[in-house]
Amino acid sequence: MADALADWSTDSNTAVNISLVQPSAEAGVSTVTALHTFNPKWTYPIFGEEERIFGYNGLKINLKFNSSDMRPGLQITYTKKFKAVGDTEPTDLKAALEEFLPKAAFEKTSVFEAAISDPSLADLTPPGELWQSLEVKNQKYEIWKGCLADLAVRQMIKRLQILVPLFIEGGTLLLPPGQDEDEETLKRWTAFFLYKKNAAAIDSNVSPYNFMGYCTVYRYYLPTGSVERTQNSTGKPAEPSNTEMLSTELALSSFPCRSRISQFVILPPFQGGGFGSRLYKSIFEFYYKEKQTVEITLEDPNEAFDDMRDINDLAFLRTIPEFTSIRINTKASIPRGKRPSPNDIVNLESLEKFRLKVKIAPRQFYRLVEMQLLSLIPTDIRQSLILERPKGPVADRKAKEHEYHLWQILVKKRLYRHNKQALAQLDRTERIDKVDQALGAVEADYARLLLSFDERSKPKARATNGKRPRTKPRSLDAPIEEDFEEDEEADEPSSKKVKFT
Repeated sequence: MADALADWSTDSNTAVNISLVQPSAEAGVSTVTALHTFNPKWTYPIFGEEERIFGYNGLKINLKFNSSDMRPGLQITYTKKFKAVGDTEPTDLKAALEEFLPKAAFEKTSVFEAAISDPSLADLTPPGELWQSLEVKNQKYEIWKGCLADLAVRQMIKRLQILVPLFIEGGTLLLPPGQDEDEETLKRWTAFFLYKKNAAAIDSNVSPYNFMGYCTVYRYYLPTGSVERTQNSTGKPAEPSNTEMLSTELALSSFPCRSRISQFVILPPFQGGGFGSRLYKSIFEFYYKEKQTVEITLEDPNEAFDDMRDINDLAFLRTIPEFTSIRINTKASIPRGKRPSPNDIVNLESLEKFRLKVKIAPRQFYRLVEMQLLSLIPTDIRQSLILERPKGPVADRKAKEHEYHLWQILVKKRLYRHNKQALAQLDRTERIDKVDQALGAVEADYARLLLSFDERSKPKARATNGKRPRTKPRSLDAPIEEDFEEDEEADEPSSKKVKFT
């Protein structure tokens, strides 16, 4: 019986096909052409942990999106369907997908094709306002932004948000179908949409815009009106009081805030071309220039996103002389025995002032400082766990070795500070071994990222801001981070538990 039922089981990741389509006309007959077709990375949020669909032979779930406005159209076909026997019945595909797609997605294929073939769509622009235009290899790209309180922006999110659980592990919907939408919460969310803009369409009835990916950002307001209150004595973000949070005397828009990147998706056909970096840099630039934002943070990034963020943040900081001039104080002494570690390896007061200026979260900023300082130490001195580049003679080796040992102490102090509670449960020998193990992993990871930074090709892109025409294995850090937390926003309540890709 089990073997017979197995014949009716289908891998849901294979059964689901996602297409970006656009209308076209052949011999005077309107039709739909697929520009890109790909499979999801995960389907367990829809079809269960085993990612299997029961009750069909030859099952195909075709999820089509109009490439310009991302209107979805669902088409389900199969060659044979299992006849229910008692409680054993086929998976209810419509019921499963209704929790992730708007009602319009379930209309007949003919209705979908007629809707996306409407000539008026050729003149529509993306929702929101144009934030930035890019030109890469003579091809134009645009980034549009808008608040979710805007109906057009909200409709766009509802159409494409199924992509979040399909491509972000653990990703959840921002606007689940059927749930009430709070106006004040919607005002806190901003979406950034990335498009390729074709110079001229062969068919004048086709929009020049092709959707590539998007990101959502959540504003976490700090009603104190003071940047200084964003830090408490431990260096972690301070929580506003209940009275402050409930105050209605001031509009939220007047408060300083943390702007937190929450969902980030570049569709598979456009991955590997540097578009994720371009979108991230554009978003960072927007909030870096925005006076209201005091800190730019991330929510649950995955390893690939962490790498992209590290490299782009380092590239940004290296454009600022105040960062590139940071040096280890080589006059600091290395402690012997049980003497305390020196506190003057770097000027922490100056660094913290600079960190607030560049709006980077504490843990991320100090990692980048460590990375930069490591890059100034000759590779022949380092003890990285991976091969970096050929080693040669080092001038003034003794002084450089002293600098390197101070760098190690600096990193150990950060690791211990972030993991103090967990480390306190270990005896002294275990604690020392654990931190040493983490130090080696951190250094190897930094070396890998620095090598990637040096070797990466830097795309030549021209950007203009405004309205038209402005128009690992990462965590080699893991030996300590798997056991201990290093959350840069540990005291901040989660807005939406989502992840990235």
